[in-house]
Amino acid sequence: MNDPLPPVLYERHDDGVAVITLNRPEKKNAINLEMARLIQTYLQQAEQDDAIRAIVLTGHPEVFSAGMDIKAFRQGELPVVEPEGFGGIVHAQLVKILIAAVDGMAFGGGFEIALACDLIVANRSARFSFPETGLGLIAAQGGCSRLPARISPYVALDWLLTGRLITAEEAWQHGAISRISEGSAREEALSVARQIAHKSPLASQAVKAIVRHGLTQHEAPTFDYQQAWVEQARHAATKFF
Repeated sequence: MNDPLPPVLYERHDDGVAVITLNRPEKKNAINLEMARLIQTYLQQAEQDDAIRAIVLTGHPEVFSAGMDIKAFRQGELPVVEPEGFGGIVHAQLVKILIAAVDGMAFGGGFEIALACDLIVANRSARFSFPETGLGLIAAQGGCSRLPARISPYVALDWLLTGRLITAEEAWQHGAISRISEGSAREEALSVARQIAHKSPLASQAVKAIVRHGLTQHEAPTFDYQQAWVEQARHAATKFF
């Protein structure tokens, strides 16, 4: 009998692109601690590989990620790996360009993992949502800090407070994602990654560093401020489960 594949896969392509695939489809790629550790490991592996210039983070045609593994959370497990934080990615300081390829759903922490990437490519049928408040939780891994820094804070509040489904078209219109693909987001993201990999790595890294520096001025203080609220909500959330 063949051993089951691990919940996160890593591929190294010869064209300067690495692919990290979330591979827990039976759980809708809900992020647990094992996955967080593997994501952290593979991001570091790609970052340290001089031949890799761009990284694609993807899931499956049906689902990118449903967010945090709530069952594991109920049992006291948090998918947090220091210093990268939630999913081994939310606070990762990468020089390489990181592209999220969203096919299917990206809910809660899954959306936040995508927001931690430099670019987000989504299939037209992709759907996004922040359901946290319905569970007594807060979208504290980028939802409350990154989203309002990138789109209208009024629109961000709508998404964060209602938890409604956001289509790829709406996300793109508001600037929450980079582009929409008519076919596979994975294939579109690979095409983008290959284009970037053929550019000057120094120039690409400089552009990323400059843009990220500006974003960090808005995002970092919010990550710090929200922590007390997050802890209060987390302790109170048990009545929702």
